[in-house]
Amino acid sequence: MAFSTQRGRPRKSPLPSPLDAGTPELRLKHALGITAEPIDICLEKQLISQEQHRSGLHLRWLYTLRYGAPSITTHYADKHSTSTVTAEDPNWRAMREREYTEAVGLLTREGRYECVMRLCIFNEPPVFLSQSLRSRAWQQAPLAHQLAQSHHHVRQGLEILTRHWQRARH
Repeated sequence: MAFSTQRGRPRKSPLPSPLDAGTPELRLKHALGITAEPIDICLEKQLISQEQHRSGLHLRWLYTLRYGAPSITTHYADKHSTSTVTAEDPNWRAMREREYTEAVGLLTREGRYECVMRLCIFNEPPVFLSQSLRSRAWQQAPLAHQLAQSHHHVRQGLEILTRHWQRARH
């Protein structure tokens, strides 16, 4: 009889689903999808691609770098703490500012600035996500056209960003 080639502790079986440790009210909101952001809902419903979703989140990150966002800081770390805040690199910051300006310029030239900013930055759900409007659109052709056009504009704006940042990487 040969010895086993496996070493160490046996693997744990994965949990069936991640546990939500929030309050009962928050768990209910998570289950109903109330806390989901509009850009995440668009991805979940496959209205935008994974790359477009990533581009939208990257635009949000650049926006928060430029204009700031409320967040927790580590300014209360004492002098004996091992975790310190690194000094900001002005060259890196200037590159991110330029990247944001280029993205906004592209969206503005193509007329897609407002719809993309509302979705990605300000978390405003676009009209094509409204269930009541979608149900009414079956009877009203102009409304259906407006919803389709809104969806097309958002996709087109995110695709502009995706192509721009893919070119910049290569």
